[in-house]
Amino acid sequence: MISSIIKENISYTRDGNIYHFILNDESRPRWSKALDSFLAGNHIDLHMDRRYIEQREIMTKDEKRKRFVDFVSAAKGVKVDLASGPSGFFSPFFDTLASDDAFIITDACPSVIAAHSSACNKENFYVFDVDLDKALPFKDESIDIFTGNLLNNVNNYASLISEVYRCLKPKGKFAVIEMFFDYGCKTYEHLKAQGNIWASYETFVSYCESVGFVKLNSEIINTRKGRISDGDLYPLDDNDCSSDRTIYFEKSES
Repeated sequence: MISSIIKENISYTRDGNIYHFILNDESRPRWSKALDSFLAGNHIDLHMDRRYIEQREIMTKDEKRKRFVDFVSAAKGVKVDLASGPSGFFSPFFDTLASDDAFIITDACPSVIAAHSSACNKENFYVFDVDLDKALPFKDESIDIFTGNLLNNVNNYASLISEVYRCLKPKGKFAVIEMFFDYGCKTYEHLKAQGNIWASYETFVSYCESVGFVKLNSEIINTRKGRISDGDLYPLDDNDCSSDRTIYFEKSES
């Protein structure tokens, strides 16, 4: 199944359930090399098995997050999680994965990739070693659903969404959890001036709809004022407010 959804004339290597589209260290994003150096240099064990258990509880005990899990679980076929990172938030999706489904996670940090690869032994689970600031390796209209949790760390976020649209089958789904700043606040104005599509919920939805997506629904998970933790880049002002939302999109039929 996996080889049939990968674009022709694209180079990659396979190592078990890992597909490497980043073929050398020079092609690996700078952030991923820095993170890998930190994790490996400090002998940090990500304890991915434990993270899967913890995230399964987090994503299913809250009603709104549970609806996100149910939405993703209802989709059948090829499912792709974008910029998966070390959180393991997608672990509840494993519980309803059918034998003829395929679940693919994506990352570019070798330590994170290895941790996920060894933590899940499902035969239809795959890890793609890929740079999301470049074109996705999938064929046109080959994917049934894309998911993501805080994708704003992808530099070319707008281009990624266009790629998601290209790769989705007609009526395919895009489900994302994202953080947005209140319209008009200092952080919003800063992000908007930089051309960031996630400056606010409104700018994000507007961009996705301009690509061709139809918004199905959205819910606010939580709201906050100021920074989540010390050292955060945003917000720029301690009085700025932000919210975490689930958003559900569908690709149009034509």
